[in-house]
Amino acid sequence: MTTTAATSRRRLPTGTVTFLFTDVEGSTRLVEAAAERWPALLEEHDRLLREAITDCGGTVVKTEGDGFFAAFASAVDAVTAAVAAQRAIAGHDWPEGLAPRVRMGLHTGLGLLGGDDYIGLDVHRASRITATAHGGQVVLSATTAALVEHELPGGVALRDLGRHRLRDLSQAEHLFQLDADDLDHRFPALRSLEAVPNNLPSQVTHFVGRRRESARVRELLETSRVVTITGTGGTGKTRLALQVGAEIGDRFRDGVCFVDLAPVDDPDVVPSQVLRSLGEDSAPGNRPPRDALVDRMADREVLLILDNFEQVIAAASVVADMVRVSPRSRFLVTSRGPLRIAAEQEMPLEPMELPDRRNPALVTEADAVALFVDRAMAVRPDFAVTPENAAAVSELVRGLDGLPLAIELVASRVRLLPVPEILARLDPARPGTGSIDLPERQRTIEGAIAWSHDLLEPSVRELFARLGVFAGGANLEQIERVCDDVDVDLLAGLAELVDQGLLRQVSSPGGWARFRTLHVIREVALLKLEASGAAEAIHRRHLEAYADWAEEVAVHVMGEDRSAWLDRFDDDHDNVRTALDWAAVHGETDLALRLAAASWRFWQSRGHLHEGRSRLETVVSLEGGEPRNRARALEALGGVYWWQGEIDRCVPPYREALAIQREVGDPADVANAIYNAAIGQSVAAVTAGITDEVRREVYGLYDEGEAIYRRLGDEDGLGNITWGRALAISDLDDDVPRALELFGESIEHYRRAGNEFGMGWGMFEVAIFSARLDDIDTAWVYLEEGLELFARHRDVSAVVLFLSLAAALAQAAGDDERAARLAGAVRGLRNSSGAKIVDHEMTRIRGLSVDELDPAREDLAPLYRAGMAMDLPQAVAYALGRDPAADAG
Repeated sequence: MTTTAATSRRRLPTGTVTFLFTDVEGSTRLVEAAAERWPALLEEHDRLLREAITDCGGTVVKTEGDGFFAAFASAVDAVTAAVAAQRAIAGHDWPEGLAPRVRMGLHTGLGLLGGDDYIGLDVHRASRITATAHGGQVVLSATTAALVEHELPGGVALRDLGRHRLRDLSQAEHLFQLDADDLDHRFPALRSLEAVPNNLPSQVTHFVGRRRESARVRELLETSRVVTITGTGGTGKTRLALQVGAEIGDRFRDGVCFVDLAPVDDPDVVPSQVLRSLGEDSAPGNRPPRDALVDRMADREVLLILDNFEQVIAAASVVADMVRVSPRSRFLVTSRGPLRIAAEQEMPLEPMELPDRRNPALVTEADAVALFVDRAMAVRPDFAVTPENAAAVSELVRGLDGLPLAIELVASRVRLLPVPEILARLDPARPGTGSIDLPERQRTIEGAIAWSHDLLEPSVRELFARLGVFAGGANLEQIERVCDDVDVDLLAGLAELVDQGLLRQVSSPGGWARFRTLHVIREVALLKLEASGAAEAIHRRHLEAYADWAEEVAVHVMGEDRSAWLDRFDDDHDNVRTALDWAAVHGETDLALRLAAASWRFWQSRGHLHEGRSRLETVVSLEGGEPRNRARALEALGGVYWWQGEIDRCVPPYREALAIQREVGDPADVANAIYNAAIGQSVAAVTAGITDEVRREVYGLYDEGEAIYRRLGDEDGLGNITWGRALAISDLDDDVPRALELFGESIEHYRRAGNEFGMGWGMFEVAIFSARLDDIDTAWVYLEEGLELFARHRDVSAVVLFLSLAAALAQAAGDDERAARLAGAVRGLRNSSGAKIVDHEMTRIRGLSVDELDPAREDLAPLYRAGMAMDLPQAVAYALGRDPAADAG
């Protein structure tokens, strides 16, 4: 860059400085088009920019070609200059077709000088922000947005563009766009590292061939709302859909979203799976997930890829609902058969193009051969089609009917054998090992899988069949539980299956290794398992393993590392679902009761209350079962009712559980059942009627429970009793000061027990009861500590309550704008998690309700909507005052 004569070290602002970078988008093409007129055009461009910058108090630091670098002591002046410059450029009389499109970026940071120039990361960040913009667009950082939000020029507003990763910067940047009434507002997605919002799985192999098919899918999506790629397993439907998504995702404002339905067997779970893939809460609590999905899709413009739809075809009406409410979206489905809905266009996918026997010289031009060569080179880099093996390669892919999955499986054998020998070992006459009523090509792919399978040692074949019981994969510990009696070194067997392409090793979010199969391969494994006669026994071992595992995990989901343990449960949620489904069908009542009871805290903490309720109601309706297991499932069901705000409904299961535990439970079980029954009854009495009899019964239960826990030396249990007694004293006797003391004592019990969940709830109650006594300072101290605690564990149900309290405190302080944002956040997260306990009177400051805020008020409505759009981390940061950029929403 060239340093201008007007700048010097003395005149450049220091301290907090707002940097402005500009350049002309597509300047090379513009220079070529303008030819000899370019110097005059550039001169006019420079004049307009320089005037806008200097008139607003800025200093031009450098210019280079068509790019400007300017500095401002005031962020408001910098924004004013940017808008003025864009207006001047848009309003100038440029020659036809030669108007420059200028992109601009703003960032506020530390103005460090090195000679006559700025140095430091903030200058670099401003430059990178500019690089994300398009011609005519002004993009600014969250820091600048926070400084100018309340002092924007007339007719100018901020648009939240979300967080983006910028080249060479390690942390994502929250970016905003300046919208001026008289300038363009709509631009393509930012040119960040995630320019197209997407969750497309990373592909470790090349996309080979299928050029005509890819073009056809793109063509159909231009005219059809739903395009379903149909075909037998192994034809490459998923790979084609992913390729199309990568090619055209940037045409959709909200990008492209991939929904993996392979682990899903129940059509009712499809809405939750779609919500999760969209980045929404996958279990919207009291609301049916289907209703929540329809709401979320209403304002989306997205390419939604629904993969492996065949096993949930009954959910086709869900797709129809999304089509109805989201007219700007498109839906790309892969399935073995069509959905048969009105908006659908089916595109059958045939096997890959085969080589023409009549012209051996063109063998490598066929898609099927190209795929074989590509995958063969992945395992043997020096592989090539030669005159000696061309005929064998051609016959090999023809013998596999051009099925991509079969070709990939067979290509892995090139590591060990030359192609002619592979062909000799492949029996083209054998159609496969599938059922006779399956389509021929499906039997062929099963034959290809079976061929790889038959090369395995018998013990590894047995291992492969057993792995079919796992939905969504499994970690090594769970595989050991189900397969520990197979006569093979487990790691060696898994490695051989990975080498054969029958198994994949993937990493979980927690960092531990997991193993999973492709859906079509899992189906073959399940067929093998059925044929072995051991299916029922192995499914039962899977159920037993996950019942034991869930009980082990449940011990940890209340403690210091609860976030990591909840994450582990999330990884295996599909296995839990599969196990519970199998248990219900096969009458395994005891195991179903155990697994569901152990899962309920995960369902509550991670916002799956709707699903948890459905599953728990199912298992407690099963016949038989050990009384203690039934009691624990009833307690879990009561807990779900509690968190859904249906306090009266939780009383019967709590009472039944207590009656069972008094007969068969140990002292700790009895004491826990006492606590549940007492707390449900005391809260329900607030609406049913408080009587002396109720008081005697409730306090009698707490006295009995406390005595048991003191004999056991159980600090955790004493925390529960103390917490519950405090709530009862508040509800039944309205003794707020005494309740506050007891809540403080409960925190200490929980702290000694290492129960962070209990500590957090004690903090919530101390905060809310302090507020009832007008001690707002104490309320904020405990609110912040408890909110940080639960946010760290991503306990969405708990966070909703703390945000509601923060909104009420803001309202009490007269800050209606802040209260409106927080109330919107509460509404959005409450709806998605199902934590309707937030609506109950016991979670409120008496006489104060954020529901009194009127979101229809002209000044509050946009703030309320901005709050509803916040995700959990954004809402928490805003409540704690740590994200000023949220104010710009």
